[in-house]
Amino acid sequence: MIGILIVAHCDLGKELLNAAELILGRIEAVETISITQTIGSEELLKLMSQKIKELDAGDGVLILTDMFGGTPSNISLPFLEKERVEVLAGVNLPMLIAVAKDREDTSLAELSKKAAQAGKSNITLAGELLSV
Repeated sequence: MIGILIVAHCDLGKELLNAAELILGRIEAVETISITQTIGSEELLKLMSQKIKELDAGDGVLILTDMFGGTPSNISLPFLEKERVEVLAGVNLPMLIAVAKDREDTSLAELSKKAAQAGKSNITLAGELLSV
């Protein structure tokens, strides 16, 4: 099973996980890291390394971050490793649900692409969709 690490500002990652678990029930092999002003870079790097090791059961880890170019993404990028660790920025609830449901029999590369597509396809401007 591919592990999921959500790295986001404040408690955004924790709350996205709470919302996904409200819909799906308990989700295994998912961890969150909250980026705050009180945690330093060295501590973050150590924590991320530890969480990645814990989550990697041999199929890899997908790191979901809230915003490309922000601290969560920047601190995650050094962990990129082909076929072992991927970083996907712009996490949203549909993306997290899609990833949580479909990570048993797929590769990290395939799951990453599916996650990006799920995140993008669920961004909807209601007025255009409903022709209002």
